[in-house]
Amino acid sequence: MTLTRRAVAAAVLAAVSGVGVVGCSSGHPATPASVSVSNGPVAVRWWSNGAAQVGSTIDASRPGALAGKLSPSRTQYCTMLRQTVASGTSILSGVGAADPARYTATVAFVSELQKVAPSEVASAWRVLGPEIETIVKSGALPTPNATAAAQAAAAAQTVGADATKNCGVDLAAAAKH
Repeated sequence: MTLTRRAVAAAVLAAVSGVGVVGCSSGHPATPASVSVSNGPVAVRWWSNGAAQVGSTIDASRPGALAGKLSPSRTQYCTMLRQTVASGTSILSGVGAADPARYTATVAFVSELQKVAPSEVASAWRVLGPEIETIVKSGALPTPNATAAAQAAAAAQTVGADATKNCGVDLAAAAKH
């Protein structure tokens, strides 16, 4: 079975629907993903973990820098997923390369989530992370080959099942929200 770009995107979206850059207009109350300052928007976290708190700013020149301070932790991983779903928006809503704060927040989130991901889902996030960053950076769906599409779909299934079973977070339901 050959998976299409849409099937891969649906799988990635189902797995990471809550991976939200908040502050988009979705009708949900949320913490802003960026705040405006005199020289433009600055990305801020909608999640917290052992290295950073909700609302902390993200260094645009090194968005993944704090990930080095983290290690696998089911508690932090589940907390990040819950906070993300609770944000009520998606990084893939209205994405475009013209939004550097959104991309900066995405890189920071994916980097930090990958570091706290428990061993059961760590390899799945190594597959999904780059897919998510590519979608947000380009504002478009990637065009994977059949092998990459199958890997992304399998990774999305693994992440979604683990989130439901071990974190009590239904990412597929959040995708439909």
